[in-house]
Amino acid sequence: MIKIIREVTKEDLENWIYTIDENDSALYEEANNPDKIGIFQLNGATAEKLCDEIKPENFDEVVAINAMARPGPLETCAPHFVKRKSGEASPYPDVVNKILEDTHYTFLYQEQIIETFHKVGGFTLEEADEVRGLMKKLSKAEKDPDDVKKWEKVVKKFVKGAAKEGIDESMAISISKDLAAFSGYSFNKAHAASYGYIALITLYLSKYFRKYFYSSVLTYETDREKYLLDRISSVRKQGIEILPPDINKSKAHFSPDGNAIRLGLGDIKFVSESATNLIAETRPFKSIFDFYLKTKSRTITIKTIEALASVGVFDCFYPERKRLIQMLKTFWENKKSIKIEEKLKDAYDKSVVSVEAIPALDTTMADLIEYEKTFYGFKIFSTPFTNSLTEALTKMREQKLIYLVVDEIEETSKKIPVLINKIRSYTDRNGNEMGFMEVEDIYGVTISLPVFASYWKHIKYDLRTENIYLLNVYLGDRDNAIFGQREWTDNEFKIKRMVKKIE
Repeated sequence: MIKIIREVTKEDLENWIYTIDENDSALYEEANNPDKIGIFQLNGATAEKLCDEIKPENFDEVVAINAMARPGPLETCAPHFVKRKSGEASPYPDVVNKILEDTHYTFLYQEQIIETFHKVGGFTLEEADEVRGLMKKLSKAEKDPDDVKKWEKVVKKFVKGAAKEGIDESMAISISKDLAAFSGYSFNKAHAASYGYIALITLYLSKYFRKYFYSSVLTYETDREKYLLDRISSVRKQGIEILPPDINKSKAHFSPDGNAIRLGLGDIKFVSESATNLIAETRPFKSIFDFYLKTKSRTITIKTIEALASVGVFDCFYPERKRLIQMLKTFWENKKSIKIEEKLKDAYDKSVVSVEAIPALDTTMADLIEYEKTFYGFKIFSTPFTNSLTEALTKMREQKLIYLVVDEIEETSKKIPVLINKIRSYTDRNGNEMGFMEVEDIYGVTISLPVFASYWKHIKYDLRTENIYLLNVYLGDRDNAIFGQREWTDNEFKIKRMVKKIE
């Protein structure tokens, strides 16, 4: 990504990123962006949950999230960290609070263990580090009796040392118990800070070079089939348009294009790297025939051309994709081994005339969707959610009448506009038929929506795939979206009102 930015802006970031101002408040605004993507160690369900609870405001808190985003500290440390940041009083004396002030009076790092035994208990640094190692052993389910005896001696010495700091025995024992409970999950602060700084670098790039950063994240997403559409959705939610590929404008992969991001030619299935390079070397193209003349080689096959035409890279020349694909296939068959340009042009023109005479070759929305599924793997641009419909739905959301996207769904039942992709029935454990719908919101985010048997029997014949509906949904106990409402009802009239088809 740094390479991409250097090529486009001529800015050398390799020196900048190691001198980032850690007090720049804009970086922490970015850390609290619910739609952030590609942030090292701060993206992912666990870290995002912590970000939402802690709302990091400085580098120390970013480092702390890095250390806590693991099963152990998530349960033992994070609740105290959140409460004490929010104002809950520390249970510890001042000498301990001074050690813990960077983590809101919560034990989090191995260094804090060592420092507490050293400054409060009077242990040497070497002795304190040995105790840290002993505590690691004691965190295991099977404890060595000798280690338990060693720990009892450690506690006695700690109580004695703490007394010299004015700490009574009960408080000293309480501190030692907290240390012991935490020790099995302790994290090295130097390690967490190193990772935290990499997080800061990505926050910096995301904030100040957003379109370049997002282009890179989209390009290098490793599990594209699973996550790419979600990443694109997050980008769109932030007001950045994703543009379709264009034969004269697209680079090899996602890249900034004005205030938007344009999809690359290399992101289309059956378009090889060599084909992408050849196109880049020979453009601009004045027409589809000009494209053929400049790129004709073994590299550009009819499958490559069909893929390009299907997803709209030639829309600037001929927007009727279904008819264009037929033209190109006809031309490919007719040209055979012709090499003279004039004869090739004649064969191309005849193909255009013959195909334009064929009736009923209009490109439908179903065609566009099928093309995208074939050559991207999923839908990105083709959707029945038109601009006018989206504007109307947005106004309804502003009036709090509906949820607009799946991320907004809460415990209160409200309608949400969704496109139904799949419907299937299923027999539940009581032997009753229930349903599952795969639905997508206006940004293309897809979820599975269960419909319980008491609702399913009333609405199953009213639902059709590839149609948009306003469906009542709410958030269940497991934070999953469910059709219907929390209050049980078997009133057919009420249940049918939970489904409204948008014509």
